[in-house]
Amino acid sequence: MNKLLLTPLILLFIHVGMASAQDSTAVSARTVSANDSTLAKKSRPTTTIQVNDSTQITYESPKGYHFITNIPKDWCEFGRRTVQKKGLITVGALAATTAILMTFDRQAMDAVQQFSRWAGVSNERKFANAIKFNVGGTRVNMMDLPQNLNSTLYYIGEGWPTIAFTAGVLTKGLICKDSRAILTASQIAEGYIAMGVTVQLIKRITGRQSPFKTESGTGDWHLFPSTSHYQSDVPNHDAFPSGHLATAMASVTIYAENYPEIRWIRPVGYSVIGLIGLSMMNNGVHWLSDYPLALAIGYTYGKIVTSRGKTISFIRKMGKESNKGKLTFGPTLIDRNNVGLALHLSL
Repeated sequence: MNKLLLTPLILLFIHVGMASAQDSTAVSARTVSANDSTLAKKSRPTTTIQVNDSTQITYESPKGYHFITNIPKDWCEFGRRTVQKKGLITVGALAATTAILMTFDRQAMDAVQQFSRWAGVSNERKFANAIKFNVGGTRVNMMDLPQNLNSTLYYIGEGWPTIAFTAGVLTKGLICKDSRAILTASQIAEGYIAMGVTVQLIKRITGRQSPFKTESGTGDWHLFPSTSHYQSDVPNHDAFPSGHLATAMASVTIYAENYPEIRWIRPVGYSVIGLIGLSMMNNGVHWLSDYPLALAIGYTYGKIVTSRGKTISFIRKMGKESNKGKLTFGPTLIDRNNVGLALHLSL
């Protein structure tokens, strides 16, 4: 993923959108009482979503600069979660998984490439330049569009489709005064930047060779390569971890957390992530062992950025609207900022 190209675009559409949203008024996406005390207490525009009969979530529009000012907090929270007991156990599990997968990297890649040839899927990275311009006599390719299936999956992992979709979500939020949509767009920008810096830092520490640069074995590790060596031959140093999968996982997590009533986001998103991973093994960009840490980083940052800007509350219906004796299954409150699935029996 080219952060030098993606980041300015993200900053541009989010900053303009957030600045335009400052004077928006509160709006409800589903029927909620206009006298809701939560809405009355909020100083910023809000949108309240009724997830099911017993749970509702109120989303607050962020300020235009929150996607930048929250990033240091994201890094601190990422570090805090890493050094906690649960985090250390996860780190140990990731290290063990990565080490085990490394022993099968070459075999796994050969198997994926052989299957792809059998299925008629090319391993060629084929793109056509769609947007380009010259700066001081230097040609700058702003956007390339994929020309085959493998390249399309690789392109999805770069984050461009998510950025385009999120721009639409932001536009919808501004037009409809939907605080949830505006917050989601802000969190995508925030998550991409915070996660991207973390991934790039690890890449520049580990310096692992990409498969297509390796004739045998599972790639050399050039620990702490100098900036000049790294920049002069990036594919020789940037395989671990995969920025594409981290980006895809962060995207799926952010949208799934903010739209819990849309239950297909995770299964469809995880399926696409799996296909992206296979496509990058098919074209020799990544090893299988590059993926566990990338997925963990993307998921963690997705959870961190979506832990702000929303309030989850319970609803108790009385009288004729009582659900006494009703058994339901759906999203429900797990803790202050998270929703999960559970069975509900109203007594």
